[in-house]
Amino acid sequence: MKIGFLGSKVRIEDIRKIFNTLFTNITPVFIIDNFVYYQEHVEHEIKALKSTIDGFIFLGELQYEHYSYILSPEVPCAYLKKDWSSLQIAFLKASLRNLDFRNVSIDSYTSSELQQLFMDLDISPSENKTHFITRRRFDQAYVSKVYEEHLLLYKTNVVKGCVTALHPVHTLLVNAEIPCIYVKPSTEIIIKTVNTIIEQSNIRKNTIGHTAILIIKIIPKKEYSYVRKDEYLYMHEKIKVAEEIYYFARNTKAAVVSESNDKFIILMNKSDLFEYTQGFQCFYLVNSINVNTNCNVNIGIGYGFDPSEAKHNANIAIDRLDDSNPNLVYIVPYENSVIGPLEFLHADFSSEQRVEEKLILEISAKTGISQTLLYDLYILMEKQKKNSFTSPEISKNLAISQRSSNRLLLKLEESKYAIHAGKQLTGKSGRPSDIYEITLTKTNVL
Repeated sequence: MKIGFLGSKVRIEDIRKIFNTLFTNITPVFIIDNFVYYQEHVEHEIKALKSTIDGFIFLGELQYEHYSYILSPEVPCAYLKKDWSSLQIAFLKASLRNLDFRNVSIDSYTSSELQQLFMDLDISPSENKTHFITRRRFDQAYVSKVYEEHLLLYKTNVVKGCVTALHPVHTLLVNAEIPCIYVKPSTEIIIKTVNTIIEQSNIRKNTIGHTAILIIKIIPKKEYSYVRKDEYLYMHEKIKVAEEIYYFARNTKAAVVSESNDKFIILMNKSDLFEYTQGFQCFYLVNSINVNTNCNVNIGIGYGFDPSEAKHNANIAIDRLDDSNPNLVYIVPYENSVIGPLEFLHADFSSEQRVEEKLILEISAKTGISQTLLYDLYILMEKQKKNSFTSPEISKNLAISQRSSNRLLLKLEESKYAIHAGKQLTGKSGRPSDIYEITLTKTNVL
Protein backbone atom coordinates (compact mmCIF):
# COMPACT_ATOMS: atom_id res chain seq x y z
CA MET A 1 0.00 0.00 0.00
CA LYS A 2 1.19 3.51 -0.85
CA ILE A 3 0.07 6.64 1.04
CA GLY A 4 0.94 10.22 0.08
CA PHE A 5 1.68 13.02 2.54
CA LEU A 6 1.78 16.79 2.12
CA GLY A 7 3.13 19.08 4.82
CA SER A 8 5.93 21.21 6.14
CA LYS A 9 9.44 19.80 6.48
CA VAL A 10 9.05 19.69 10.27
CA ARG A 11 5.89 17.58 10.17
CA ILE A 12 7.20 15.33 7.39
CA GLU A 13 10.17 14.43 9.62
CA ASP A 14 7.76 13.45 12.43
CA ILE A 15 5.86 11.19 10.03
CA ARG A 16 9.09 9.56 8.80
CA LYS A 17 10.05 8.56 12.35
CA ILE A 18 6.67 6.95 13.02
CA PHE A 19 6.56 5.11 9.68
CA ASN A 20 10.05 3.70 10.16
CA THR A 21 8.80 2.07 13.37
CA LEU A 22 5.08 1.31 13.07
CA PHE A 23 4.08 1.13 9.40
CA THR A 24 6.87 -0.82 7.72
CA ASN A 25 4.40 -2.46 5.28
CA ILE A 26 3.29 0.90 3.85
CA THR A 27 5.26 2.96 1.34
CA PRO A 28 5.01 6.68 2.16
CA VAL A 29 5.40 9.34 -0.54
CA PHE A 30 6.19 12.83 0.74
CA ILE A 31 5.55 16.25 -0.77
CA ILE A 32 7.19 19.03 1.24
CA ASP A 33 5.25 22.30 1.28
CA ASN A 34 6.30 24.95 3.80
CA PHE A 35 3.72 27.46 2.56
CA VAL A 36 0.14 27.72 3.80
CA TYR A 37 -1.48 29.16 0.69
CA TYR A 38 -2.30 27.58 -2.66
CA GLN A 39 0.59 26.96 -5.07
CA GLU A 40 0.15 25.71 -8.61
CA HIS A 41 3.24 23.46 -8.60
CA VAL A 42 1.94 21.63 -5.50
CA GLU A 43 -1.35 20.97 -7.31
CA HIS A 44 0.60 19.49 -10.25
CA GLU A 45 2.61 17.23 -7.92
CA ILE A 46 -0.55 15.90 -6.25
CA LYS A 47 -2.25 15.30 -9.62
CA ALA A 48 0.82 13.41 -10.87
CA LEU A 49 0.73 11.22 -7.75
CA LYS A 50 -3.03 10.58 -7.74
CA SER A 51 -3.14 7.44 -9.90
CA THR A 52 -0.28 5.75 -8.01
CA ILE A 53 -1.45 6.04 -4.37
CA ASP A 54 -4.05 4.29 -2.20
CA GLY A 55 -4.66 7.25 0.11
CA PHE A 56 -3.44 10.71 1.04
CA ILE A 57 -2.93 12.56 4.32
CA PHE A 58 -2.54 16.32 4.60
CA LEU A 59 -0.42 17.23 7.61
CA GLY A 60 -2.31 20.49 8.15
CA GLU A 61 -5.90 21.63 7.80
CA LEU A 62 -4.86 24.55 5.58
CA GLN A 63 -3.36 22.23 2.95
CA TYR A 64 -6.46 20.02 3.13
CA GLU A 65 -8.70 23.01 2.42
CA HIS A 66 -6.58 24.00 -0.59
CA TYR A 67 -5.92 20.66 -2.30
CA SER A 68 -8.28 17.87 -1.13
CA TYR A 69 -10.64 18.49 -4.08
CA ILE A 70 -7.94 17.10 -6.39
CA LEU A 71 -8.17 13.65 -4.79
CA SER A 72 -11.69 13.34 -3.42
CA PRO A 73 -13.71 11.18 -3.84
CA GLU A 74 -11.53 8.83 -5.94
CA VAL A 75 -8.68 8.66 -3.41
CA PRO A 76 -9.37 8.52 0.37
CA CYS A 77 -7.88 11.60 2.01
CA ALA A 78 -7.82 13.17 5.48
CA TYR A 79 -5.87 15.67 7.55
CA LEU A 80 -4.29 15.52 11.01
CA LYS A 81 -6.94 16.84 13.37
CA LYS A 82 -6.20 18.74 16.56
CA ASP A 83 -6.48 16.48 19.61
CA TRP A 84 -6.33 16.96 23.37
CA SER A 85 -3.13 15.00 23.92
CA SER A 86 -1.23 17.35 21.58
CA LEU A 87 -2.43 20.36 23.55
CA GLN A 88 -1.62 18.71 26.88
CA ILE A 89 1.94 18.02 25.69
CA ALA A 90 2.23 21.66 24.59
CA PHE A 91 1.09 22.82 28.05
CA LEU A 92 3.70 20.55 29.65
CA LYS A 93 6.40 22.08 27.42
CA ALA A 94 5.22 25.55 28.44
CA SER A 95 5.52 24.64 32.13
CA LEU A 96 9.04 23.29 31.62
CA ARG A 97 9.98 26.64 30.06
CA ASN A 98 8.44 28.57 32.98
CA LEU A 99 5.62 29.85 30.77
CA ASP A 100 2.26 29.93 32.56
CA PHE A 101 -0.11 28.19 30.13
CA ARG A 102 -3.05 29.67 32.04
CA ASN A 103 -2.11 33.07 30.62
CA VAL A 104 -1.42 32.52 26.92
CA SER A 105 -3.20 33.06 23.61
CA ILE A 106 -4.22 29.85 21.81
CA ASP A 107 -5.29 29.24 18.21
CA SER A 108 -6.76 26.32 16.25
CA TYR A 109 -8.75 24.80 19.14
CA THR A 110 -12.42 25.27 19.96
CA SER A 111 -13.46 27.07 23.12
CA SER A 112 -15.21 23.99 24.54
CA GLU A 113 -12.05 21.89 24.14
CA LEU A 114 -10.07 24.46 26.12
CA GLN A 115 -12.74 24.81 28.81
CA GLN A 116 -12.97 21.04 29.27
CA LEU A 117 -9.19 20.64 29.47
CA PHE A 118 -8.93 23.31 32.17
CA MET A 119 -11.71 21.63 34.14
CA ASP A 120 -9.81 18.33 33.93
CA LEU A 121 -6.75 20.15 35.30
CA ASP A 122 -8.84 21.62 38.17
CA ILE A 123 -8.12 25.16 37.00
CA SER A 124 -10.88 27.52 38.11
CA PRO A 125 -12.31 30.21 35.79
CA SER A 126 -10.67 32.89 37.96
CA GLU A 127 -7.23 31.31 37.32
CA ASN A 128 -7.83 30.88 33.59
CA LYS A 129 -6.54 33.94 31.73
CA THR A 130 -6.10 32.29 28.33
CA HIS A 131 -7.33 34.08 25.23
CA PHE A 132 -8.93 32.03 22.51
CA ILE A 133 -8.27 33.13 18.92
CA THR A 134 -11.37 32.48 16.83
CA ARG A 135 -11.06 30.16 13.84
CA ARG A 136 -11.31 32.05 10.55
CA ARG A 137 -11.71 31.32 6.87
CA PHE A 138 -8.63 29.77 5.30
CA ASP A 139 -7.60 32.50 2.86
CA GLN A 140 -4.11 33.73 1.95
CA ALA A 141 -4.11 36.17 4.88
CA TYR A 142 -5.06 33.50 7.45
CA VAL A 143 -1.58 33.04 8.94
CA SER A 144 -0.81 36.76 9.11
CA LYS A 145 -4.15 37.47 10.84
CA VAL A 146 -3.58 34.80 13.49
CA TYR A 147 0.00 36.01 14.01
CA GLU A 148 -1.13 39.64 14.39
CA GLU A 149 -3.70 38.68 17.04
CA HIS A 150 -1.08 36.74 19.02
CA LEU A 151 1.35 39.65 18.64
CA LEU A 152 -1.18 42.26 19.78
CA LEU A 153 -2.18 40.28 22.87
CA TYR A 154 1.46 39.82 23.87
CA LYS A 155 2.60 43.39 23.13
CA THR A 156 -0.29 44.82 25.17
CA ASN A 157 0.63 42.55 28.13
CA VAL A 158 -2.69 40.72 27.99
CA VAL A 159 -0.87 37.36 27.81
CA LYS A 160 2.59 36.10 28.76
CA GLY A 161 3.10 33.93 25.69
CA CYS A 162 1.46 32.06 22.82
CA VAL A 163 0.45 28.50 21.94
CA THR A 164 -0.09 27.78 18.24
CA ALA A 165 -0.79 24.71 16.11
CA LEU A 166 0.30 26.59 12.96
CA HIS A 167 4.00 26.14 12.22
CA PRO A 168 4.28 29.32 10.05
CA VAL A 169 2.75 31.32 12.92
CA HIS A 170 5.22 29.70 15.33
CA THR A 171 8.13 30.72 13.09
CA LEU A 172 6.91 34.34 12.95
CA LEU A 173 6.45 34.50 16.73
CA VAL A 174 9.89 33.01 17.40
CA ASN A 175 11.48 35.52 15.01
CA ALA A 176 9.67 38.29 16.92
CA GLU A 177 11.23 36.89 20.14
CA ILE A 178 7.84 36.13 21.68
CA PRO A 179 7.58 33.13 24.06
CA CYS A 180 5.78 30.52 22.00
CA ILE A 181 4.97 26.80 22.08
CA TYR A 182 4.21 24.82 18.92
CA VAL A 183 1.45 22.19 19.20
CA LYS A 184 2.75 19.19 17.28
CA PRO A 185 0.37 16.39 16.21
CA SER A 186 0.59 13.55 18.71
CA THR A 187 1.72 10.06 17.72
CA GLU A 188 -1.77 8.85 18.64
CA ILE A 189 -3.57 11.12 16.16
CA ILE A 190 -1.07 10.26 13.40
CA ILE A 191 -1.67 6.52 13.92
CA LYS A 192 -5.46 7.01 13.99
CA THR A 193 -5.41 9.02 10.77
CA VAL A 194 -3.22 6.49 8.95
CA ASN A 195 -5.50 3.64 10.10
CA THR A 196 -8.53 5.60 8.85
CA ILE A 197 -6.97 5.92 5.39
CA ILE A 198 -6.05 2.21 5.37
CA GLU A 199 -9.63 1.37 6.29
CA GLN A 200 -11.13 3.61 3.61
CA SER A 201 -8.72 2.25 1.01
CA ASN A 202 -9.69 -1.33 1.85
CA ILE A 203 -13.35 -0.42 1.40
CA ARG A 204 -12.64 0.82 -2.11
CA LYS A 205 -10.80 -2.41 -2.88
CA ASN A 206 -13.78 -4.41 -1.58
CA THR A 207 -11.60 -6.30 0.88
CA ILE A 208 -14.08 -5.31 3.61
CA GLY A 209 -17.86 -5.41 3.29
CA HIS A 210 -19.91 -2.21 3.07
CA THR A 211 -22.56 -3.30 5.60
CA ALA A 212 -22.19 -2.54 9.31
CA ILE A 213 -24.01 -4.06 12.28
CA LEU A 214 -23.79 -2.39 15.70
CA ILE A 215 -24.69 -4.35 18.83
CA ILE A 216 -25.24 -1.89 21.68
CA LYS A 217 -25.36 -3.38 25.17
CA ILE A 218 -26.94 -1.35 28.00
CA ILE A 219 -25.09 -1.31 31.35
CA PRO A 220 -26.58 0.61 34.32
CA LYS A 221 -23.99 2.90 35.91
CA LYS A 222 -22.51 1.55 39.15
CA GLU A 223 -24.15 4.24 41.25
CA TYR A 224 -27.50 3.19 39.74
CA SER A 225 -27.00 -0.59 39.96
CA TYR A 226 -30.33 -0.89 41.78
CA VAL A 227 -32.05 0.07 38.53
CA ARG A 228 -31.55 -3.42 37.07
CA LYS A 229 -33.34 -4.97 40.09
CA ASP A 230 -36.43 -2.81 39.59
CA GLU A 231 -38.19 -3.67 36.33
CA TYR A 232 -40.07 -0.37 36.12
CA LEU A 233 -36.96 1.77 36.71
CA TYR A 234 -34.93 -0.33 34.28
CA MET A 235 -37.52 0.02 31.51
CA HIS A 236 -37.74 3.76 32.22
CA GLU A 237 -33.96 4.11 31.71
CA LYS A 238 -34.04 1.81 28.68
CA ILE A 239 -36.61 4.10 27.04
CA LYS A 240 -34.23 7.05 27.52
CA VAL A 241 -31.39 5.02 25.96
CA ALA A 242 -33.73 4.03 23.11
CA GLU A 243 -34.48 7.70 22.42
CA GLU A 244 -30.76 8.40 21.94
CA ILE A 245 -30.32 5.31 19.76
CA TYR A 246 -33.31 6.08 17.53
CA TYR A 247 -32.11 9.68 17.20
CA PHE A 248 -28.71 8.32 16.12
CA ALA A 249 -30.39 5.94 13.65
CA ARG A 250 -32.47 8.74 12.14
CA ASN A 251 -29.41 10.95 11.63
CA THR A 252 -27.31 8.19 10.05
CA LYS A 253 -29.97 6.55 7.83
CA ALA A 254 -29.68 3.41 9.96
CA ALA A 255 -32.34 0.92 11.08
CA VAL A 256 -32.87 -0.63 14.51
CA VAL A 257 -33.50 -4.24 13.44
CA SER A 258 -33.70 -5.92 16.84
CA GLU A 259 -34.21 -5.05 20.48
CA SER A 260 -33.93 -7.30 23.54
CA ASN A 261 -33.87 -6.75 27.28
CA ASP A 262 -30.40 -5.18 27.32
CA LYS A 263 -29.32 -4.92 23.67
CA PHE A 264 -30.09 -3.01 20.49
CA ILE A 265 -28.96 -4.18 17.04
CA ILE A 266 -28.54 -1.53 14.34
CA LEU A 267 -28.06 -2.07 10.60
CA MET A 268 -26.43 0.68 8.56
CA ASN A 269 -24.04 1.48 5.73
CA LYS A 270 -20.42 1.39 6.77
CA SER A 271 -19.78 4.68 4.95
CA ASP A 272 -22.49 6.43 7.00
CA LEU A 273 -20.92 5.15 10.22
CA PHE A 274 -17.53 6.44 9.07
CA GLU A 275 -18.99 9.86 8.30
CA TYR A 276 -20.80 10.06 11.66
CA THR A 277 -17.69 9.11 13.66
CA GLN A 278 -15.31 11.14 11.43
CA GLY A 279 -13.27 8.02 10.80
CA PHE A 280 -13.70 6.92 14.44
CA GLN A 281 -12.18 10.11 15.81
CA CYS A 282 -15.33 10.56 17.92
CA PHE A 283 -18.59 8.76 18.73
CA TYR A 284 -21.25 11.20 19.94
CA LEU A 285 -23.75 8.40 20.70
CA VAL A 286 -21.57 7.11 23.55
CA ASN A 287 -21.38 10.60 25.05
CA SER A 288 -25.09 11.36 24.66
CA ILE A 289 -26.16 8.12 26.38
CA ASN A 290 -23.69 8.74 29.20
CA VAL A 291 -24.94 12.29 29.74
CA ASN A 292 -28.68 11.87 29.27
CA THR A 293 -29.33 8.52 30.99
CA ASN A 294 -28.26 6.56 34.05
CA CYS A 295 -26.69 3.93 31.81
CA ASN A 296 -23.39 3.18 30.13
CA VAL A 297 -23.01 1.13 26.96
CA ASN A 298 -20.58 -1.15 25.20
CA ILE A 299 -20.68 -1.35 21.41
CA GLY A 300 -19.57 -4.20 19.17
CA ILE A 301 -19.31 -3.38 15.46
CA GLY A 302 -19.03 -5.90 12.63
CA TYR A 303 -18.61 -5.38 8.88
CA GLY A 304 -19.68 -7.71 6.10
CA PHE A 305 -20.81 -8.01 2.51
CA ASP A 306 -24.28 -8.84 3.82
CA PRO A 307 -26.12 -8.37 7.16
CA SER A 308 -25.53 -11.98 8.19
CA GLU A 309 -21.74 -11.70 7.91
CA ALA A 310 -21.76 -8.28 9.59
CA LYS A 311 -23.84 -9.59 12.52
CA HIS A 312 -21.51 -12.56 12.97
CA ASN A 313 -18.55 -10.20 13.22
CA ALA A 314 -20.46 -7.82 15.54
CA ASN A 315 -21.14 -10.72 17.93
CA ILE A 316 -17.42 -11.49 18.00
CA ALA A 317 -16.78 -7.82 18.82
CA ILE A 318 -19.36 -7.56 21.63
CA ASP A 319 -18.11 -10.81 23.21
CA ARG A 320 -14.73 -9.16 23.74
CA LEU A 321 -16.30 -6.48 25.93
CA ASP A 322 -16.85 -6.71 29.68
CA ASP A 323 -19.62 -4.99 31.65
CA SER A 324 -17.06 -3.91 34.26
CA ASN A 325 -15.30 -1.82 31.60
CA PRO A 326 -18.07 0.27 29.98
CA ASN A 327 -18.17 2.83 27.16
CA LEU A 328 -15.76 0.93 24.92
CA VAL A 329 -16.03 -0.10 21.27
CA TYR A 330 -14.59 -3.10 19.43
CA ILE A 331 -14.67 -3.45 15.64
CA VAL A 332 -14.33 -6.71 13.69
CA PRO A 333 -13.91 -5.71 10.01
CA TYR A 334 -13.57 -9.35 8.93
CA GLU A 335 -12.90 -12.69 10.60
CA ASN A 336 -9.63 -12.93 12.58
CA SER A 337 -9.23 -9.15 12.56
CA VAL A 338 -10.08 -7.03 15.61
CA ILE A 339 -9.71 -3.29 16.21
CA GLY A 340 -10.00 -1.97 19.76
CA PRO A 341 -10.85 -1.34 22.40
CA LEU A 342 -11.62 2.23 21.31
CA GLU A 343 -12.49 4.72 24.04
CA PHE A 344 -14.51 7.82 23.19
CA LEU A 345 -15.59 8.95 26.67
CA HIS A 346 -12.28 10.53 27.74
CA ALA A 347 -13.64 13.06 30.21
CA ASP A 348 -16.67 14.12 32.22
CA PHE A 349 -18.70 15.12 29.19
CA SER A 350 -21.59 16.19 31.38
CA SER A 351 -19.45 18.91 32.98
CA GLU A 352 -18.62 20.29 29.56
CA GLN A 353 -22.27 20.25 28.64
CA ARG A 354 -23.20 22.19 31.74
CA VAL A 355 -20.66 24.89 30.80
CA GLU A 356 -22.07 25.09 27.28
CA GLU A 357 -25.67 25.12 28.53
CA LYS A 358 -24.94 28.28 30.55
CA LEU A 359 -23.46 29.87 27.45
CA ILE A 360 -26.45 28.87 25.30
CA LEU A 361 -28.83 30.34 27.90
CA GLU A 362 -26.89 33.61 27.91
CA ILE A 363 -26.84 33.92 24.11
CA SER A 364 -30.51 32.94 23.84
CA ALA A 365 -31.46 35.71 26.28
CA LYS A 366 -29.45 38.30 24.31
CA THR A 367 -30.56 37.30 20.82
CA GLY A 368 -34.07 35.91 21.26
CA ILE A 369 -33.01 32.73 19.41
CA SER A 370 -34.36 29.49 20.86
CA GLN A 371 -31.97 27.42 22.97
CA THR A 372 -32.67 24.34 20.83
CA LEU A 373 -31.65 26.10 17.62
CA LEU A 374 -28.54 27.60 19.25
CA TYR A 375 -27.49 24.22 20.61
CA ASP A 376 -27.97 22.59 17.17
CA LEU A 377 -25.79 25.35 15.69
CA TYR A 378 -23.16 24.85 18.41
CA ILE A 379 -23.06 21.08 17.73
CA LEU A 380 -22.71 21.76 13.99
CA MET A 381 -19.72 24.06 14.63
CA GLU A 382 -18.09 21.52 16.96
CA LYS A 383 -18.59 18.59 14.57
CA GLN A 384 -17.34 20.43 11.49
CA LYS A 385 -14.59 22.26 13.44
CA LYS A 386 -15.27 25.56 11.72
CA ASN A 387 -17.21 28.75 12.38
CA SER A 388 -17.74 30.12 8.84
CA PHE A 389 -21.09 29.29 7.23
CA THR A 390 -23.46 30.52 4.56
CA SER A 391 -27.20 30.63 5.10
CA PRO A 392 -27.81 27.68 2.70
CA GLU A 393 -25.25 25.59 4.62
CA ILE A 394 -27.00 26.25 7.93
CA SER A 395 -30.40 25.61 6.37
CA LYS A 396 -29.27 22.23 5.03
CA ASN A 397 -27.36 21.05 8.12
CA LEU A 398 -29.95 22.15 10.69
CA ALA A 399 -32.94 21.09 8.55
CA ILE A 400 -34.57 24.53 8.76
CA SER A 401 -35.97 26.77 6.04
CA GLN A 402 -33.82 29.29 4.19
CA ARG A 403 -35.89 32.08 5.72
CA SER A 404 -35.31 30.75 9.25
CA SER A 405 -31.59 30.45 8.53
CA ASN A 406 -31.47 34.08 7.32
CA ARG A 407 -33.28 35.26 10.46
CA LEU A 408 -30.91 33.28 12.66
CA LEU A 409 -27.83 34.89 11.09
CA LEU A 410 -29.39 38.36 11.22
CA LYS A 411 -30.11 38.05 14.96
CA LEU A 412 -26.59 36.75 15.63
CA GLU A 413 -25.10 39.63 13.63
CA GLU A 414 -27.21 42.23 15.46
CA SER A 415 -25.99 40.87 18.82
CA LYS A 416 -22.31 40.77 17.71
CA TYR A 417 -22.17 36.96 17.62
CA ALA A 418 -21.65 36.91 13.84
CA ILE A 419 -19.92 39.13 11.30
CA HIS A 420 -20.17 39.27 7.52
CA ALA A 421 -16.95 37.78 6.08
CA GLY A 422 -17.42 37.71 2.32
CA LYS A 423 -19.32 35.83 -0.36
CA GLN A 424 -19.26 32.32 -1.80
CA LEU A 425 -20.73 30.92 -5.02
CA THR A 426 -23.24 28.17 -4.21
CA GLY A 427 -23.13 26.57 -7.64
CA LYS A 428 -21.69 26.88 -11.14
CA SER A 429 -24.26 29.47 -12.11
CA GLY A 430 -25.80 30.20 -8.72
CA ARG A 431 -26.00 33.47 -6.90
CA PRO A 432 -23.27 34.22 -4.35
CA SER A 433 -24.20 33.61 -0.72
CA ASP A 434 -22.97 35.69 2.19
CA ILE A 435 -20.42 34.02 4.46
CA TYR A 436 -20.71 34.68 8.20
CA GLU A 437 -18.13 34.05 10.91
CA ILE A 438 -20.00 32.93 14.01
CA THR A 439 -18.55 33.19 17.52
CA LEU A 440 -20.59 31.52 20.24
CA THR A 441 -18.48 32.66 23.19
CA LYS A 442 -18.91 35.07 26.07
CA THR A 443 -16.29 37.45 24.73
CA ASN A 444 -16.49 38.49 21.12
CA VAL A 445 -13.41 40.73 20.90
CA LEU A 446 -11.23 38.35 18.90
